[in-house]
Amino acid sequence: MVPSEEALLFLEASAVVLNIGFTLCIAYEKRMGWLLGFVAGVIGVGLYALANTWAMSALNGYYVVMAVYGWWSWGRSAEEGHIRTQRWLFHALVIPVGLMLSYGVSVALVKYLDGSFPLLDAFVTVFSFVATWMMARKLIANWLYFIVADSVAIYLNWRISYHGYALLNAIYLVLSVVGFLKWSKLLAKQKEAAVNA
Repeated sequence: MVPSEEALLFLEASAVVLNIGFTLCIAYEKRMGWLLGFVAGVIGVGLYALANTWAMSALNGYYVVMAVYGWWSWGRSAEEGHIRTQRWLFHALVIPVGLMLSYGVSVALVKYLDGSFPLLDAFVTVFSFVATWMMARKLIANWLYFIVADSVAIYLNWRISYHGYALLNAIYLVLSVVGFLKWSKLLAKQKEAAVNA
């Protein structure tokens, strides 16, 4: 049974608000954000499945799992909770592998699931998987990966008429810049504290 248009709009709006809350909490290193992300992810699984964007539905399932991991990971000792950087070699490997995976997933979406906008769907999903894992590990570059993925997601969501999610991704772009700047300042403070210790 497909929910009414009003119910779908309510669910989409709820997920948008929860996701904004999630991103703000994460940008300010508030562990509670992972709870908001969990609920938003559960809603997203259903909404994207209804739109036949299967990779986005799977991505939201992944968000649910990562919310549990993020909650656990961010609750550990303060030393493990520091913002970190990753060597350039990591990115030099992740980006081409991510592009190849995106293509492979898009082929599978077309062949097995009759997916809508398979290449866009796969790209957003693969790079959001990576960015979310990086976020849970407090790797600062997560914000840069999200800027790219959210830029593509704006177009994808607009094309499938999820205008609330398109707006959410536009807000994510702004929040990702804010998060990157905020975490950059915190990282500088961490480094200064380590030098002065």
